[in-house]
Amino acid sequence: MRISEDQARELAARAVALTPADEAEAVVAANDAALTRFANNRIHQNVAEEDTTVSVRAVLGKRTGVASTNRLDDAALKACCESAVAAARVAPEDAEYPGLPKPAQIERIERVCASTQAFDAEARAKAAAAIIEQSRFRGLSAAGTVARVDYAVAIANSHGVDAAMGVTDVKATVLSAGTDGGSGWASWLGCDAAQFAPEALGDEAAMLAQRSDDPGSLEPGAYAVVLAPEAVSDVLDFLGYLGFGAQAVAEKASFIAGHEGELLLSELITLTENALSAETVGLTFDFEGSPKRRTPLVEAGVVRGPVTDSYWAAKLGVPNTGHALPAPNPYGPLPMNLELAAGKTSVDEMIASVERGLYVTRFHYVNVEDPVRVTLTGMTRDGTFLIENGRLTQPVKNIRFTQSAVDALSDVRAVGDRRVLVGPEEGGANLTPALLLGSWNVTGQTR
Repeated sequence: MRISEDQARELAARAVALTPADEAEAVVAANDAALTRFANNRIHQNVAEEDTTVSVRAVLGKRTGVASTNRLDDAALKACCESAVAAARVAPEDAEYPGLPKPAQIERIERVCASTQAFDAEARAKAAAAIIEQSRFRGLSAAGTVARVDYAVAIANSHGVDAAMGVTDVKATVLSAGTDGGSGWASWLGCDAAQFAPEALGDEAAMLAQRSDDPGSLEPGAYAVVLAPEAVSDVLDFLGYLGFGAQAVAEKASFIAGHEGELLLSELITLTENALSAETVGLTFDFEGSPKRRTPLVEAGVVRGPVTDSYWAAKLGVPNTGHALPAPNPYGPLPMNLELAAGKTSVDEMIASVERGLYVTRFHYVNVEDPVRVTLTGMTRDGTFLIENGRLTQPVKNIRFTQSAVDALSDVRAVGDRRVLVGPEEGGANLTPALLLGSWNVTGQTR
């Protein structure tokens, strides 16, 4: 069991008081995580971890230093604070450093669910068994994870910032595979374990695996494409990371730099950074203890300003949207809770409107070729199908693609009417529907 929010808050305040610097900040992260992993239709691993870390940022004039520890006794905590000060003494000066932020009102949203805290090894094993059964009785093989995390973050600084919050998450994934080259994928993310339906998740992956058996070949070219929410989430991750952080915009490494207020994407695209949504998960303040603000990024295709933290807000002369990452941070502020507005079209209606194209369940091994245009290269995986005359027909082998996300999102033909919460690998969560895009560049195919 992790320490409480109040205990984390007290620990953060103690670390600030122990830091002999002009300014000090402490971030306490208390984590209680457990994971059940299965493969070949059986559970093969069950692990759990509890840990509490303290990260201290010391400020001496325009110099900053950071040190961290997971030893919480007085001597170890004092040594950590002194190490942060020592690091600050030898750090280069940043003439534009504005100092640590002042306190601001934080919106409190309850994101701790008792059902998730009670989601123990037995409960996870039952969920995994229910997922597996959907593949097993079809003669398929299932692999995946059922994970539970219960964490608290507290942040304090010498200006009076005092923020603390607890969060619970459940995340499950399943890959179902057959003997004739077919595979299917499904995932689920949410705050409340009581809302998790493992049978439905297993069924979704197993049905995709059956349907994708004996895949065929596909010629390179530009295809209309229906992207399922998980594939859309991958595109949004890169769009947010490369395009909507203040540092990238200031360095003119973003496609929106110099174009705020212009119509750059399809009018069907409205994208918001919104950690305050009732449908998402995670913290409602950033890693400086500043409140996260609902931030419009794209409104009916018109791009708006980026997300900021205290440093970049001061440097650019704009409001702080509350999107600082833990210090030291070479990336600048980044959006972590993207929300793409739903449309009015079902996935079946999207497919029915396509004469010849592709349906993509998810992407795999995606890398960046051009950060400014958000040009991505990677592969599809676990459920790629040809669409012909408005119907899903032949499954196809995983394709390779090279595609600018900016160009793709400039040619949106329809937006799905149902949104799904998808959790990227590095934290955060995207609330996204399916998309029908007019063109996606297929460059080759896996063997």
